[in-house]
Amino acid sequence: MHGIATRPAAGVGHPGEAHPHAGGGHPHAGGHPHAGAHPHAGSHPHGGGHASGGMRDHPASAPQSLESFLVPPGRDALTEAFAGRSFAPPWRGSTAIDPAEAEAVLARVFETPREEPALAYLHVPYCQSRCLFCGFFQNVWRPEAAEAYVDDIVAELAARATTPLVASAPIAAVYIGGGTPTGLPAAGLARLVAGLRTHLPLAPDCEVTLEGRSYDFGLTKAVAAIGAGVNRISLGVQSFDTTIRRRLGRKLAEEELRAAIGELVALGRAKIVCDLIYGLPGQTEETWAHDLDTVAALGLDGVTLYALNIWGGGPLSRAIAAGKLPPASPIARQAEAYAAGVARLTALGFRQVSQSHFVRSDAERNVYNAGIKRGMPCLAFGPGAGGQAHGVRWRNVIEIARRRALQAEGRAPVEGLSRMPVRYAAQAAITAGLESGSVDLAVVDSLAPGFAAAAAPLVANWRDAGLVAPDSEGGSERLRTTTAGAFWITNLTSGLYAALDRAAQPSTSSKEPRMTDTALAAPAPSPDALAAQLAANPDGVLEVLARQHGVSTLAATRMLPAANCTFAPAEKFADVMGELTGWGTMLFIVHTPSIVLECAGAIPPGEFGRGYFNLHGDSPIGGHIKADRCTAIAFVRRPFMGRESCSIQFFDGDGEAMFKIFVRRLPDRSMDPEQVEKFEALRATLAG
Repeated sequence: MHGIATRPAAGVGHPGEAHPHAGGGHPHAGGHPHAGAHPHAGSHPHGGGHASGGMRDHPASAPQSLESFLVPPGRDALTEAFAGRSFAPPWRGSTAIDPAEAEAVLARVFETPREEPALAYLHVPYCQSRCLFCGFFQNVWRPEAAEAYVDDIVAELAARATTPLVASAPIAAVYIGGGTPTGLPAAGLARLVAGLRTHLPLAPDCEVTLEGRSYDFGLTKAVAAIGAGVNRISLGVQSFDTTIRRRLGRKLAEEELRAAIGELVALGRAKIVCDLIYGLPGQTEETWAHDLDTVAALGLDGVTLYALNIWGGGPLSRAIAAGKLPPASPIARQAEAYAAGVARLTALGFRQVSQSHFVRSDAERNVYNAGIKRGMPCLAFGPGAGGQAHGVRWRNVIEIARRRALQAEGRAPVEGLSRMPVRYAAQAAITAGLESGSVDLAVVDSLAPGFAAAAAPLVANWRDAGLVAPDSEGGSERLRTTTAGAFWITNLTSGLYAALDRAAQPSTSSKEPRMTDTALAAPAPSPDALAAQLAANPDGVLEVLARQHGVSTLAATRMLPAANCTFAPAEKFADVMGELTGWGTMLFIVHTPSIVLECAGAIPPGEFGRGYFNLHGDSPIGGHIKADRCTAIAFVRRPFMGRESCSIQFFDGDGEAMFKIFVRRLPDRSMDPEQVEKFEALRATLAG
């Protein structure tokens, strides 16, 4: 190893809900592997971001306040427990490794044997076409690229095979993901899988999964792949309905798709599973039920249900905004679809083994995905793959040309190294527990002392809300998710991560009284009283009300009635700021205990650089924003001082407003109707 590729930080990007080892995020941080959350393709969860989203180095993830995950009283657990999904990135708390140290650090990782089994991920960054819902498209597939690509991967496998990290213990599961691995020709697929079996210490019962789509994947390829060692095939179906599929860019009609899957199942030589997405444009209760029934009728071994995640500014988002497609389901309807899916699959004889995965029998083990949640070491091969071992995460360079140029220079095509967080074992126990449906609070507390006490208010609140239920097993208290809690899994994960933060820094769990507002001298009523007050009258200065009631401004904002407030994920920061540049003069406000600063002007264009979102342009508004501290974005339309107002508010990890941008007022003090229309359109597009 003669060097490691480095690249300066390029902003925070959009980690998405990406494949945990193809440069991605949490598999439930937004949906389906090809709907914006592929567990291994696109943006590395272990220190990277979406490959085409501008995030190349380890992103900071600001802590979130525990109070922001309390469910206001009276909300329906399934459909409205939270205003939107939270994002719980696996890399949260990791620290970037200085590029000057990266080569030595990675060398030590590969020179250090491991005692426990590992996983392996191999990335194929090519697709025949871009599906409308996909946020991870990278390279157009060209048949002539196959031989060179397979040569490259087999050479990489051979070069790493003798390192102590790879050779010292068995590999329990291999996942060949993308991209579209099934786009490779039969001979290329067989040679790729043979290379895995030749060079890696696969366990005798190693699960080898090939991901792909039915189009251009017939029996010839399947037999070649299975003959070489594939024993599990995962197909991205999304929906069987022909109309919905065609809208999304899927090529096979339902009859063709059913016939292709039926042939694979009839082979009887590998487990066949598929993915379905709920919340798709045009999807109805009837089409969703038909998809679930079809999975059972075809005899598939397993199915994974993902929520649709729409990438801001992506092709699906643009098509909906232009009226070319019907709108996607709002989050409440997604919640209902998830619950209906759980009930229907269970009635059809499937067993739920994780938040999203259902199986017919114990033969379908889903080893790779379960292992990722538990934090098992993962070996990364191929452009765009991400790995982790010995407390370090890394990402392989995804651009084919750049990767080959680095290899020609004798440099390792690896970037984005980071050290895993100190509390990673506790985070993994939370993530794996919630994924399986039951968290052992005592185990997490043993890994992070003080966690159980810090989490107690959340646990009590979630029990009252109907998201979790007590589950005592073997004398250990466990937290069991209900169907509603399973739907909101990323919010529960983020909340328990916030409890870890509080346990680690008890001195910061409460703030010194701020006496800048005279109203603070009044006694502090309970948060429930504030929720009731805002339900009756949503007017008032939220910062003042929040301090009066002992909660963060974000928590107070979340207590506003649903008609007055909706949220967009923090990952939409750049999308929102970019949209506002075309709205004309607006009011930019920063409200702290010491000052309320107002500035009227056009929102200037911004770009990421040196860790900031930098505003530059011919406007009195300018400066540098630490966008990675943004944890929530609220669209607020409510009475304020007796007048209706519309604002977009950006919150940090302490639950306080970083800044707010208000729709401007005309000389008669009414709101600009054109900006109000744009506000409502943006809220409908981006808010959960």
